[in-house]
Amino acid sequence: MTEGLSAAAGAVVELRYELGQPDWSDAFHARGRVRGIKGRLQALLLPVLFAVAVWLLADSVLAAGGAFLGSLFGLVVRTGVLAARHAKMGAPLGPWTVTVADSNDVVCFTGTHMETRRGWRSLGGYVETAAGFVLLTPAPYLLVAHYLPKRAMGRDDTNRLRGILDRHLPRHGGRLPQH
Repeated sequence: MTEGLSAAAGAVVELRYELGQPDWSDAFHARGRVRGIKGRLQALLLPVLFAVAVWLLADSVLAAGGAFLGSLFGLVVRTGVLAARHAKMGAPLGPWTVTVADSNDVVCFTGTHMETRRGWRSLGGYVETAAGFVLLTPAPYLLVAHYLPKRAMGRDDTNRLRGILDRHLPRHGGRLPQH
């Protein structure tokens, strides 16, 4: 599993965990923060266009307002639905073991039935939340590549992982207050 990942060559952090809906929700909310104001305005484009279409077709400002608010509610619910779907799809994979090494060009993700290695260059950065680290794909898409929950590590491992990620990947978003 961790063949070729030598602790003597640099810092190594190993995590063991299962991902659930709260983890994916945290990851999707963090990704939304990375997109910033421009991304949020782009997300509002569809509800605005839908409301304008309803207003033009129904000739009713009240119907247009209802369509806009319904669309906004749909965007909020969508995050929860996506998180539930990812948790359900990932459940058969069982627990994960992730090895992050400072000295190598790979992060090794090992599930019950599979193993994946990702090079640092295949990742576009990371976001730290209060509950975990969200690894992202490269820009312009910045999709969630993987989630590393802090509950799977102690404080020293969390600090060590943050240092490794800072050396290899750009951090998106501000640093969270230390607790």
